[in-house]
This record gives sequence, C-alpha cells and structure tokens, in this order.
Amino acid sequence: MYHKIDEVPPDARYPGNYVSPDDFAQQLDALLEWGYQTIDFGEWLRYRADSSWRFLVRPVIITFDDGYTCFDRNAWPALRARGMTATVFLVAGQIGGTNAWDSEERQERLLDARRIRELRQEGVQFGSHSLTHVPLARLSPREAMHELAESRTRLGDLLDAPPDVFAYPFSNQSAEVRRLAREAGYLAAVRGGGRMNTRRTDPYGLRRIKPEPGMTIAQLRRILFFERYLSIS
Repeated sequence: MYHKIDEVPPDARYPGNYVSPDDFAQQLDALLEWGYQTIDFGEWLRYRADSSWRFLVRPVIITFDDGYTCFDRNAWPALRARGMTATVFLVAGQIGGTNAWDSEERQERLLDARRIRELRQEGVQFGSHSLTHVPLARLSPREAMHELAESRTRLGDLLDAPPDVFAYPFSNQSAEVRRLAREAGYLAAVRGGGRMNTRRTDPYGLRRIKPEPGMTIAQLRRILFFERYLSIS
C-alpha cells in the first residue's frame, strides 16, 4: 500500500505517505529476491473462486492510493523495468486535480484522464478510491452509496469498463459499507491493517501493508515475516 513515491518535502504534513524512489526500488528488488511476483486483483479473484487454481510463486499485489503524478514519474518506470504490475486507486471527482480532500496538506497533482488511459494501455490496473475521498463509515448509507456508485460510473466512462475493486478512503469502512460496496458492483475492496490475505479473507476487507519512509529492507522483511508473508528460510 503506497501513496507517493517521492522525496519528502520539508512542508509535508503527512510524511508517512511518502517513500523515496531509491527506497521503493530497493523494496521491489527485495520482493523479487524473496520470490514474489506481482499479480492483479482479477488473478486473486480467480484463485479465490477456483479451488484447483494455484500460484506457482509468491503472489503480491502492489497498490497506490489517490493517483498522484509521481506514480507516473517515479513508480511506474521502476515497476515496468522489473516486469512488475500495479493497481492505482483513483479519486473519480479529482481526476487531473489535486488532493483537495487534505486541505491542510501540500497540494500535489493527480493523474489526468489522458495519462490514465495511456497507463491503462501500458498495463497499469485502476480501481476506485471513491468520488471525493471521504470516510464512508461516517456517511449515511445513501451518501456512501453515492460515493461508491458514482465513482464507479465515472471511472467506467474514463476506462471503458467500470472498475471491479475499491479502496476505502482512510481505510475507513464497516460491515454496512462493505455491503454497499458489493451492491455497487465491486468484486473486492481493500483497506490497511496488514496480515496475509487467503481464500477465507472477506474480499471486501482485503488487508494491505504500508511501507513507511526510510524503512530498511531488514525492517520490511521482519514485517512480512510477522504478517506471515514470509516463512523462515
């Protein structure tokens, strides 16, 4: 679970959302060294539905919330050079805009429609991160459904197909919000929280690990081991 692959600006209010390009590249190399191979959510859903289907390698889905332009500038070249894929969750009401939902944070540009379509052709997968990036569990069911459904409709128009996967803004969700995500047509949804996802994991409550700024490879390895993403070797 990443947000921004860039150096931390001195005026950043939330530096925890940054990972430097050098650290990110080292993390990708470590994942490859540990036997990981990136997959997309469609492959995970197939694995969940078909008990006879097996991964030949350790699968990992690399995700980016919000859709900052630094994904295009710093993350995608590193991923592509290593033959790795990623899923970017877009805030449908802010395409080509900025992170207006964080009014106290420095405003940074988000991917515009033209580049999103190009990245789609290059192999990047996209999902929804709501319409306006609000914590859905704090809204009424009607308001939450609007965020879920309208973002899926708008992104469907942009991508020529509605996205199947949703990322809860601020990882804020509940049993009711998960039910609404299903009703809105999503096949899966993600939050934070770490831990391994298996066939038994609720597909509308998939968990992710968020690397922190300055995290060493040894620290990442310890976290993956603790969260059961790595076995003793």
